[in-house]
Amino acid sequence: MIMKKKILLIISIILMVSIAQAANTKYVHHDLKVTLEPEKQFIRVTDTIHLPETIKEKKIHFLLHGSLTITSKSKHIQIKKETGELKSEFFGINTAKFEIKKKIPLNHYSISFSKGPKPTFTIGYEGKILHPIKKIGAEYARGFSETPGIICDKGAYLAGASFWVPWFNDDLVAFKLETIVPEPWDVVSQGKRIRHEVKQGKQITIWDSPEPMDEVYLVAAKFKEYSLKVGKVNVMAFLPSGDDGLANKYLETTGQYLEMYEKLIGPYPYSKFALIENFWETGYGMPSFTLLGPKVIRFPFILHSSYPHELLHNWWGNSVFVDYEAGNWCEGLTVYQADHLIKEQRGQGEEYRKTTLQGYTHYAAGKKEEFPLTQFKARYDSLSSSIGYGKSMMLFHMLRQQVGDALFNKSIQHFYKNNQYKRATFDDMRESFETVTGKDFKDFFHQWVTRIGAPEIQLSDAAVEKNEKGYLLRFSLRQVQEQPPYALRITAAITLEGQKEAIIKHLDTAEKHKTFEFSFGQRPLRIDVDPQFDVFR
Repeated sequence: MIMKKKILLIISIILMVSIAQAANTKYVHHDLKVTLEPEKQFIRVTDTIHLPETIKEKKIHFLLHGSLTITSKSKHIQIKKETGELKSEFFGINTAKFEIKKKIPLNHYSISFSKGPKPTFTIGYEGKILHPIKKIGAEYARGFSETPGIICDKGAYLAGASFWVPWFNDDLVAFKLETIVPEPWDVVSQGKRIRHEVKQGKQITIWDSPEPMDEVYLVAAKFKEYSLKVGKVNVMAFLPSGDDGLANKYLETTGQYLEMYEKLIGPYPYSKFALIENFWETGYGMPSFTLLGPKVIRFPFILHSSYPHELLHNWWGNSVFVDYEAGNWCEGLTVYQADHLIKEQRGQGEEYRKTTLQGYTHYAAGKKEEFPLTQFKARYDSLSSSIGYGKSMMLFHMLRQQVGDALFNKSIQHFYKNNQYKRATFDDMRESFETVTGKDFKDFFHQWVTRIGAPEIQLSDAAVEKNEKGYLLRFSLRQVQEQPPYALRITAAITLEGQKEAIIKHLDTAEKHKTFEFSFGQRPLRIDVDPQFDVFR
């Protein structure tokens, strides 16, 4: 009898601690119970919300999809539908640039607490979400389409842009998602799956995401599931039609790239990675899964191009999050450690960088619409792609050229470890490189991140003089762009008479015009400046 009391006491303490941890969490935590009726485009949600200690107001505001009808399930709160202009102060956001892009109908609600703010309350809401899938149309999109949210007989896709989960502010959130869908439908989301069973013709699934996220995803369809254990990570594939050969290729390839990136950056941040075949053409990378369209997923080159790119986004953008107001650094870093790295491993890195510089020259250089990296948020056309992906990728390549492979990798690992589950900026990246290398990179980041444009370099006044010791080579580098000069380290390859291998010289210049002199025993025949396209220009 005494033993039973002790056990009951221990259980009570554990429950009290669990409740306290939920209430004192740093982030808003959603405990979502969702029923989907795809044939009716219908969703019903019960959301038990745990507020963090940072929210102490007696009245709080949130946004929700406009077609959803809301009810209170807690007696100590009153919900009011608000009208009028949306203001940043409603959501505790201190910015003059506050803006909600209304791609969908939104309702603005406030919640008042009858006896002061409570850490936990429950609301219910239901309705239809059906926004048409529209083609993006630009050449960079590869025929992709998009929708802010859809529930239909082919599948369901709900993300932050759907506002299907109450939006309180732009802070990160944590959640647990329980879903009920008709069999043979299934649901995939972030986090770890802790329940997956069929009862009375209904598929019941729970995804638990205690790690903070910047939005909550729900993807549903009639899937056939595949899985493979790779170390501590459960690698999964969800294919509507079922394709054993295709699934096995992706599972094996995922294992290879997981191992590579864990060595390069650090431990994979989640317990699973899932490949999901979408019912329209997409190329999305979300925390712990990727959503690829039915054509894209079957292109043979995707396995070693776009696919590792989306997998790598679990480190960059989906566990180290982006502070978009300070510029999106993660696309450039992801391109550099996925697309560029794979090309480099095949001996094609030089050609990849050349194509990147050609793209920038064609689409962005000198255009009135050109902008600095601090203003890049997302790719929407070729100009934005050539800056946010191309220029940013070259920034990381130039960093690596300056510090060497070992210090570059250590700096990236430091950045990952120090900023996991946080919003990070180019400044955070700079601080990691300074901490690891002991060097000052303020001027480097200033000129490449905050400035518009790029240097335009000319080789001029090349001359060779014979003297008693051999030959004196003299030449000049000019920066002919209208803007002030850049501080550059440029490689020059000098070919000498009678030698097959060129002599490599590193040229440092921060001037509009600088002359260099070198002495050689053999006659110089040729100068190639930046022959491997290592400098953004």
